[in-house]
Amino acid sequence: MTAIAGLIYAGGKSSRFGADKATALLQDKRLIDHVAVRLDPQVSALAIAGSIDRTGLPCLDDGAHTDKGPLAGLLAGLTWAASLPDIACLVTAPCDVPLLPKNLVGLLTPNSTNRPTVLNVEGRWQTGCALWPTSGLPVIAETLATGQDLSLHSALRALNVEVIECDPALLDGSFANINTQDDLAHLERRLSQSHG
Repeated sequence: MTAIAGLIYAGGKSSRFGADKATALLQDKRLIDHVAVRLDPQVSALAIAGSIDRTGLPCLDDGAHTDKGPLAGLLAGLTWAASLPDIACLVTAPCDVPLLPKNLVGLLTPNSTNRPTVLNVEGRWQTGCALWPTSGLPVIAETLATGQDLSLHSALRALNVEVIECDPALLDGSFANINTQDDLAHLERRLSQSHG
């Protein structure tokens, strides 16, 4: 199977959180580091969309599309992935999903198609954690250039997404994300209790 690259979205404004989410601490480790530890073993190369420092990982800039959301990070990631040898796909994950499933890539790649894939878990597409073929790069670039609907959901549909129904029991982890300081405090308590 062709190798897969990974990208962590870390360029958002974190307005609801009130601070930089990527560097917020959960059990004395930054959220982005939790995600990287879980995603890195699943991919052959890993990068960050944003300017968060993590030793050894390339940080990709949004370039001309700054402030256009995760689609701009996706374009940077696809451009980077397409420049790597033997890479035809990019799997993405936001920096605020610290319990990211350790089997995400396996769940997203049951078929080898040239279409993006996304998991539908309990009626919700996990758009931030999708698999994107590098061949979709021109469509993403065109969408950003014309300023159409810049949502990941719309981009997946434009590329004829394959939606994979996924039972939560199959996940080795969780897609629970941290939107607020309360979310972070709640998860900190939960993890402390489960290890205590």
